[in-house]
Amino acid sequence: MFAPSRLCAFALSLNMRCDTVIIGAGISGLVAAHRLKRFGRRVMVLERSPRPGGVIESIEVDGFLLERGPNSLRGTHDFLELIDELGIREELVTADPRAPAYIFSRGELHAVPMGPLAALSTRLLSPAAKLRLLREPFLPPRQEAGEESIAAFVRRRFGSETLDHLVSPFISGVYAGNVEQLSAQASLLRLVEFEAQAGSITRGAVRAAHARRRDRASIPQRSLRPFRLSSFRGGLKTLPLALARDLGESLYLAAPARRITLRQQSREAADHEISIEIDGSVRTITAPTLIVATEAYAAADLLKETAPALAALIGDIPYNSLVSVPFGYRREQLKRKLDGFGFLATRDSGLRILGSIWNSSLFPARSPAGFVCLTNLIGGATDDKAVTLSDQELARIVHHDLQQVLGITGEPRHLPITRYAKAIPQYVLGHVDRVARIETAASKFDGFWLLGNYMRNVSLGECIRQANATAGEVEGALVREHT
Repeated sequence: MFAPSRLCAFALSLNMRCDTVIIGAGISGLVAAHRLKRFGRRVMVLERSPRPGGVIESIEVDGFLLERGPNSLRGTHDFLELIDELGIREELVTADPRAPAYIFSRGELHAVPMGPLAALSTRLLSPAAKLRLLREPFLPPRQEAGEESIAAFVRRRFGSETLDHLVSPFISGVYAGNVEQLSAQASLLRLVEFEAQAGSITRGAVRAAHARRRDRASIPQRSLRPFRLSSFRGGLKTLPLALARDLGESLYLAAPARRITLRQQSREAADHEISIEIDGSVRTITAPTLIVATEAYAAADLLKETAPALAALIGDIPYNSLVSVPFGYRREQLKRKLDGFGFLATRDSGLRILGSIWNSSLFPARSPAGFVCLTNLIGGATDDKAVTLSDQELARIVHHDLQQVLGITGEPRHLPITRYAKAIPQYVLGHVDRVARIETAASKFDGFWLLGNYMRNVSLGECIRQANATAGEVEGALVREHT
């Protein structure tokens, strides 16, 4: 459906010029292209893969609807506006916003505390750890400059037990990362700002809550709470496919960019040049503006000739590996009812898996009648050897761990395993400074933008927001160029 037509291929052979070329048809590149088209711009999106969406991929196997990448997204105003523009609001499905998430610790599941009172009543933390939480508003703020690891930040404000039994599993769920290596300023910026602005995370959170209430009173907005966990009837792939349909012949699949030459600020009226391969032939296209919306390592490879210093900075951003091992079970095989989002495991729990997402308890039609579907994650920064294990060994480890948590009897229905050697960018210490240097280096090229989750915030909702913002900057540059 989205392969280039003969007419488009002929236009390419004539060295076609457009307003903006976007390399990469993941969610960031697709949303940026959609927004620019609504501005009335001629865009061309180049994607090396035969399908759009990047890591977003939904597949159906034996009646099970599986996500090979992200399993859901947190609804934002940008996201809701986007699906309304695309006409796919009726495809949206949402989980119960009250659906609990669990942490497996000390041999049992504990609901994640969602507020101060819940934090003081949970069995997840000891009385000593709860007293430590109560001390947080009275601790002095950090005076040192520079970045601090998540582990150091949380220990300093809340203590080691809260780090190990609450924050570290959460970081495993978002980044599959190592709290000793990840930067708090890059990964937990909101909490860091609370401390810096109010002297305490607790006081900062209270002030922010009051500010949100004032804002809602003055500028009414629809509540996002019902969209806390969102997907689509046909899986998350519904969104990139709708964006691809909207782009039509502006999207080129199986069309890898082979080489780019960036426009220098000192060369007025020069365009960026992009060499691409389509059907075995290499063609060159030009554009006054260019967005590279690929993974960091792919962007570094594209830029290594035309901007080697910038490429080196981007190439320094590490990724971890991750494996998704989905299983189907008959409902009667589980002693425990699946009544929430799923669970994350503390690293001292005795489990090797990072956690399990209970897909069929969140969204409809995720499994055949009488079955449940669980997506189980293993690997990450603290277990980088998991990606090298065989399917049989992965299945054995995951099933064994699930038996310890859910009291499963019998064997699972085996479903396709997905391995990512480079899964999630890691905002390790120094990331804030690295991003600043990347942006400074990129600004030396006129009409050029980098876009992707390796800069700030890995969530899909934030990727959509950043893509909209970048499209706005590109539109501004194009307007200035023609005035």
